[in-house]
Amino acid sequence: MLSRRYILYLGAAFFTSQVFADTKQSLPEIEQAAYVYAMNQAQARYDNPQIIVESMDKRLRLDTCSRPLETFSTSKADTLGNRSIGIRCRAPTDWTVYVSVKVKVLRPVLVTTKPLAANHIVSASDIKLSMHDISDLRLGFVTDMKKVVGQQLKYPLAMGTALSPRSLKQRKVVQRGEHVVLVAQAGGMEIRMNGTAMQDAMLGERVRVENSSSKRIVEGVVKAPGIILVIM
Repeated sequence: MLSRRYILYLGAAFFTSQVFADTKQSLPEIEQAAYVYAMNQAQARYDNPQIIVESMDKRLRLDTCSRPLETFSTSKADTLGNRSIGIRCRAPTDWTVYVSVKVKVLRPVLVTTKPLAANHIVSASDIKLSMHDISDLRLGFVTDMKKVVGQQLKYPLAMGTALSPRSLKQRKVVQRGEHVVLVAQAGGMEIRMNGTAMQDAMLGERVRVENSSSKRIVEGVVKAPGIILVIM
């Protein structure tokens, strides 16, 4: 009788442990919920995004959720790179976990083909298009070669570095002390005079110029390299 009771006890204990094990929430299901949530948000804003889900700790034990899992995030929907996706259960036990994911988007961006020094004037041979994960380009990126060629670098760049708007500046097309042409327009007439630039300037910038004849200082706008339109 004792032997039979002992066997029954062991059987009941084994059955109970199996039921307990079977009521634990599937971690892959949680990870899949995080993946779907992040992918849906990324696809609404980007073409062909990639989602990488970090595996959860296998030692984590959560009661099986009897309701659909709720997903949420505290970061903006268009956030690229590392994100934390919240997964919440309401019943029978209230629990919340967070799953780490990375949102990647590959785009062709302009990168340097060789090391470039600060103040270098960018030419077409200095750059090329290359596929990059833009989630890693925190300073932004550039894709239009026409907008880059002729601009000047603010700081040195190593070979293969992605160009960003912050790394570029318009080239100074007028240098202080440079001989320039002053152009004054009035009543359909155009008068040209020689002058000397008193400061550096980029296209569209105002610049002070000394008239070579009168020695008078006038102000104008840089219209082209060496050409200053006098403000009348």
